[in-house]
Amino acid sequence: MRRLLRLAVVPILLLVIAGHFFYWYWPRERASAPAGLPARLLASGEYGACLWVPYPHQNLGKLEGAIADGPAYLAAAARVADLPAPVMRSFGPFAVPPSSEIVACSDLDGDRFLLVARVYPALAAVAKLAGRLADNPWLKGGEIREERGKRDEVQERALHVAWRDGYWTVRSGAEPALPTAPPAGTAPDYPVSLGIFHLGEEVSDFPAGDYVLRRQGRDLDLTLVGGAPVPPPPAFVASADAPALLAVAGPAWPADAERPLPPAAMVLFDAKGGGLHLGPLGDVPGIAVLNPPGEKRWAVPARGLAGLLAQNMPRGNASGWSIVAVDDASLASAKALAPQINHLVPPAGDGPGTEPIPGQPASGQIILGLWVKPRPALRLVSQFRKGLEKFPLADRRQVERWRNWETLLSPLAACERASVLATRSPSAFLLRLQECD
Repeated sequence: MRRLLRLAVVPILLLVIAGHFFYWYWPRERASAPAGLPARLLASGEYGACLWVPYPHQNLGKLEGAIADGPAYLAAAARVADLPAPVMRSFGPFAVPPSSEIVACSDLDGDRFLLVARVYPALAAVAKLAGRLADNPWLKGGEIREERGKRDEVQERALHVAWRDGYWTVRSGAEPALPTAPPAGTAPDYPVSLGIFHLGEEVSDFPAGDYVLRRQGRDLDLTLVGGAPVPPPPAFVASADAPALLAVAGPAWPADAERPLPPAAMVLFDAKGGGLHLGPLGDVPGIAVLNPPGEKRWAVPARGLAGLLAQNMPRGNASGWSIVAVDDASLASAKALAPQINHLVPPAGDGPGTEPIPGQPASGQIILGLWVKPRPALRLVSQFRKGLEKFPLADRRQVERWRNWETLLSPLAACERASVLATRSPSAFLLRLQECD
């Protein structure tokens, strides 16, 4: 019997080690809530934007197959949202520190930031020892000088790496004035989630607050904590024959604009035979843009390419909108869709819609609405971006914008649908990824 027990010790130990490794390190989805220094940093108001992620090596590892380059993906998302990209520093051989939580905060200009990671205690001890032996300030702590910019615009900044009560921190700029641990019951009650994006101030009409990512069955929802309920999407954007992408924007008045921006809409069609066929330059998918008469908030993205090769693009009017499309089929489809778009953003810009939508509660004025079928949208966006790259007169900034959207859509191809809806008066926000494998 003792002999059998001795023989069983080795496989039992191996199972325990394997179980420990799987639970703490293997890529999988794990939710949690901010605590300690990360929670105080989120609630401090010291930075314009913060991104908090629990068990980043596991949650981000789960996405590794879909997102080939995590930093590049975050940078593309930041460019689209007109925000600084989160600063994620490598931790020795690890892309992100094996930790129970990590938070990266930055001013909106990107010059001042702080990264905090609650590294596993055993790994922290090994990292500090390895840092001292190798004289590596990234692991042992210390000051690091790095250069930014190109040619004559190179700037040097100091990064301060330190260990603070088990937290690994990387800071640029002045030390934030973080509050001490507040009395019990007075700290923000952060929910258990897969991530939190904190905005310290309004950006592009999106209200300040905490945007929380949660799993809802096979769906993922990013919602504004304390925001108003978001109504369900109108039936026409969820139908089988819905466009590959529909984007609408309500009227707005940015701080740096001389006059208000009118409402607008853009539609990307996935119809066979639609779009422009440009021979060796490829195809331009069916696109239509809707603006109020005499106004132009959005323009047809293919204008520089299609305008030269197809002379004049088709134009028309429907339901109070002035419509420009790349081809006749897209113009006809946009005209048919215009009355339904009016339920979301009327061209007059005087409310959420000209008529209430049956079966839906009243909602605030739409700032942004986006409904996407990720797989066909990714195929069309990629096709369009490649066509633009072949065209020598295409604006490189336009190519980069379409590349950013291609980057953002790539991992969403595993989802059946994706949508974003943001409103004001009252403020509400919902980003939903539906039926994601």
